[in-house]
Amino acid sequence: MTRRYLAIRPNDVSQPVSPFSFADRMMRDMMRVFGDFSPEMGYVDPDKVLAIPRGDFYRKDGKIFAEFEIPGIDPSRVELNVFEDRLTLKAEKADEKTVDENDVFRCERYYGTVSRSIQFPVEVDPDSAKAAFKNGVLTVEVAEKVQAERMKKVTIEGQ
Repeated sequence: MTRRYLAIRPNDVSQPVSPFSFADRMMRDMMRVFGDFSPEMGYVDPDKVLAIPRGDFYRKDGKIFAEFEIPGIDPSRVELNVFEDRLTLKAEKADEKTVDENDVFRCERYYGTVSRSIQFPVEVDPDSAKAAFKNGVLTVEVAEKVQAERMKKVTIEGQ
């Protein structure tokens, strides 16, 4: 059975409505048909694009928070790395069931790998990172790195 990747979300309200969406869809279908004959045309099949999970990112009380929507993904299949300047997330949603392709009459759910990297606005302390997963939302909390104000008193030499 052919599966589509997570990047394709039908009826996604975040995408602007275009009066040319029908023509755009026709053009993509034509390019998909001719894609095998002319790879230099630069068409990227949206079914094969690596998905990027959506999220919210904010600062509060000296901490950086990142919340990612990753519904249906087992937390044990999530790889989360926190560096001083960034966060990286990689997860995989696998199809566990086996169904004969001839028995499927409609397939709307997506399976595959999702990946995201976020640059922090300030340096953080990776050792302070905490993560929790609830109702399909992964919440990451990291403390901002506290740096003591450095100063040196300079004496001015006179003549």
